[in-house]
Amino acid sequence: MKLLPFFAAALSLMAVVPAFAQGQDFSKVEEKVTELGHGLYAVTGAGGNTTIAVGSDAVVVVDTQFAPVYDKLKAAISGLSPFPVKYVINTHYHGDHTGGNEAFAKAGATLVAYETVPDRMLHPFPGPNGPVPPAPAGAIPTKLYSGSSTTVTIPGVTADLVHPAPAHSDTDTIVIWKAANVISTGDIVGSATYPNIDVASGGGIEGMIAATDYVIAHADAQTKIVPGHGPVTDKAGVIAYRAMLATARDRIAKAKAAGQTEDQVAADTGLLADLDVRWKAPGNAPSRFPRLVYESVK
Repeated sequence: MKLLPFFAAALSLMAVVPAFAQGQDFSKVEEKVTELGHGLYAVTGAGGNTTIAVGSDAVVVVDTQFAPVYDKLKAAISGLSPFPVKYVINTHYHGDHTGGNEAFAKAGATLVAYETVPDRMLHPFPGPNGPVPPAPAGAIPTKLYSGSSTTVTIPGVTADLVHPAPAHSDTDTIVIWKAANVISTGDIVGSATYPNIDVASGGGIEGMIAATDYVIAHADAQTKIVPGHGPVTDKAGVIAYRAMLATARDRIAKAKAAGQTEDQVAADTGLLADLDVRWKAPGNAPSRFPRLVYESVK
């Protein structure tokens, strides 16, 4: 790992967030805890899922949801352990996974991420309503790793961090908790709906499939998998998700090769109709997923 120099910038925590979060009433959010065993917990609130690992004298947190729910998330953690949060690991740079970073850092946690995360947070892509400001200096991870992997440890807990080739984005980290047989995937895997693919930051459907294959290869029938969004799942659930990704890729690639435009593919309600039954979020029309696959298909 290497340390990132201190950044001075000021920012919106809503940079690059899912459409479903817009206008959300954070006062009504409840942090729901799922025990995973071996001192690990999944916490679902507002934004991406959080994983909590409790060691013998400290806590590791994976992803920090949106900033307005920090107090609720911290209360949920305090209900699991009296120990301080020593490390926060970000699975990627999006605001729904990094919103609480600044508050955790102010409370003493070290922010950990892949080396491309700071630049993406400091130079976010324009949103649907125009430019968005960069992330606050205190929210930027300062303990960075390069290459394909690193390890974060506290007494009683070891987290293996793996950086795949660009998948959901070019900032992704998969966290493997070998002793607990748990994997935290960030937005590479979703268990409820079609995933977002951040094509602008290097993400693509082929990378999503390859990274999902990595998760499958490192899981067994008992592995508990914390996706970026949706309920905790297992190897069988990720296999079904992977099949959806591959089917969508094949159909959209065929349509693109036949000369269909992105708009035509997005408007073709029959193209993914069977997949929509399981994976399309209510009200998500027109779905961005076919467009993102189209844009990333070679």
